[in-house]
Amino acid sequence: MTAAFIEIPSNPTPNGAELFIHEARDGAKLRCAFFPTENARGAIILQAGWSEFIEKYFETVRDLQAHGYSVAMMDWRAQGLSDRENDATRDWPDYFQIIRDDLREFTEVTAARFPGRLFLMTHSMAGMPALMLLATGYDRFEKAVLCAPMTRLFAPAMNGLVRVAAFLTCHAGMARTAVNSGSDDSMRFEGNMFSTDRTRHTMFKDLQKAEPRAALSAPTYGWVREALAASREIHRTGYFDDVKTPVLIVTAGDEQRIDATDHPEIANRHELISQTTIPGALHEIMMERDELRDQFLQTTLNFFQENAQTRAS
Repeated sequence: MTAAFIEIPSNPTPNGAELFIHEARDGAKLRCAFFPTENARGAIILQAGWSEFIEKYFETVRDLQAHGYSVAMMDWRAQGLSDRENDATRDWPDYFQIIRDDLREFTEVTAARFPGRLFLMTHSMAGMPALMLLATGYDRFEKAVLCAPMTRLFAPAMNGLVRVAAFLTCHAGMARTAVNSGSDDSMRFEGNMFSTDRTRHTMFKDLQKAEPRAALSAPTYGWVREALAASREIHRTGYFDDVKTPVLIVTAGDEQRIDATDHPEIANRHELISQTTIPGALHEIMMERDELRDQFLQTTLNFFQENAQTRAS
C-alpha cells in the first residue's frame, strides 16, 4: 500500500490533500484521502467505480474545492491501493454488503473530520453500495448524486444468462477466473465505451502506467456473481421504502457499459429518488469532454445547493 499519491504532470494534486489509512472493523486497511477547503459550505464524499482509484478524480476534486466544498475519497477494499490480501474479498463473497459497510464507516470518519453538511457523489459501481446504504434509512447525507450508477449490468434477459454462467463457473471453483482474457479496451481511446475526451482518457492511462498495481484487470466471475446478486437485491419490492435522503441519478445519454434503461425504474421506486440524463455522454461523465462534464457538475451543484430540503421525517 503506497504512502504517497500517484503523481503525473498532467494531474496535479489538489490543495491541502491528506492521504491516510483507515483500518476497517475487520482489520482491512483502506486507503483514504481528505481534501479540505477553508470555510467550506459542506463536504462531499466522492467514490469511484470499478478498477478506479483516488487520483483519477483529482480534477473533479479541484472543481468541487473551487465551488467551496471539502472532499473525501476512499479506495474500495480489494481495489485501488487499499488492501487486497488478508480480507474476505478474494473470491468476492458478499462484496457489496462489505463495501456498503465500509462506506458507512468512512462516512462517520469523514463526518468527524468535516462537521456540518455532508453530501455523497458516486460513479458507476459505487452507486450500488451507496443505494444499499441509503436503503437502510441511513441519513448522514443531506443529498446524494449517483453518476451512471451500476444498478443493472445487462438487460434482464442477458442478466439471467450471465447469472447462470457465473454460478456454474464459481461452483466449479473458478470464481477468480476473469470473465474475458482479451485486451483491456479501456486503454484504447478509439472505440472506447467510457469517454469522448482524449486528454482525460490519456491521463487515466498514464496514471495506470505510473502505478500498475492501482488498477484491476478484467472482472472475475466471482465479482460478477456478487454484482448480479446485489442488483437483484435492490430490485426487490419495497427495498427503498426506508430511504430518507434525496437522491439524483444522472444517466449517460450514450451509455454502453451498463443497462441505463434501469435508472428510471429505480427512480420510480421512491419519491426522494429522481433521475436526469446528460445527452451525448458516455459512461464516465466526469471524464467526458468539457461541455458534457460541465453540465453534469452544474446539475450536481444545483441539486446540492437547492434551499428547499425535502427529507423524510
